[in-house]
Amino acid sequence: MMLLRIKKLGEGLHPSESFVSVETRTGPQEVIVDAKSLRNGTLPVGWPVQKSGDFLLVELPRPTVNGTRRVWVRKEELIPDKTARKTA
Repeated sequence: MMLLRIKKLGEGLHPSESFVSVETRTGPQEVIVDAKSLRNGTLPVGWPVQKSGDFLLVELPRPTVNGTRRVWVRKEELIPDKTARKTA
């Protein structure tokens, strides 16, 4: 698991949601996520599924407001999640 840097924009429609922005290759993308999933300005995402230059394709936990589930982000925006359980 990886952690993706995000910018919190505000609260979602439901008290358990947060409205965040993710910096992508095409510009900022806004996403409504479970507030409990945020960790110090980051959002857990799966391992990148593809690479293109300095960008990695990651799948977000929910679609963006534009309906996109996978986004290209700079590899510097991702941090390995050291708290994730390791499997053998």
